[in-house]
Amino acid sequence: MNNLLAAILISAILLAPSGAQTPPPLKRTPITQHHISPAKNVASISVVRIDYKPAQRTGRHIHPMPVIGYVLEGSFVVKISGGAETHYTVGQSIYEPADTLIERFDNDSAMKPAVLIGHYLAGAGQTELVRILPDKE
Repeated sequence: MNNLLAAILISAILLAPSGAQTPPPLKRTPITQHHISPAKNVASISVVRIDYKPAQRTGRHIHPMPVIGYVLEGSFVVKISGGAETHYTVGQSIYEPADTLIERFDNDSAMKPAVLIGHYLAGAGQTELVRILPDKE
């Protein structure tokens, strides 16, 4: 009987929760995956919050590096050269390829502001984030 009691006590001690508990796993929800083409070595990432007023336009522009945007608030209408206009809303991700004309990147609402978080994937020595181009005539 003493051996059984000893075994129960040892089991209780070994199975008792310790002071340092492992936290539950984080919930990770995939948003999207963008393929960088052509592939590039990234030396730094600049993360920028961009606040748009209602109906505010960015204007035609080019990025010398790939840019990944995340819609934090509001909605955007985007047209990348060769593609159709696409509407993006809160929680969606937008990919702007390097050295590609972005014909339109505008707040899609005339009434509400919008916020974008931009991630600029810079290579070694790249510091210029955007080149604003003149509007078409």
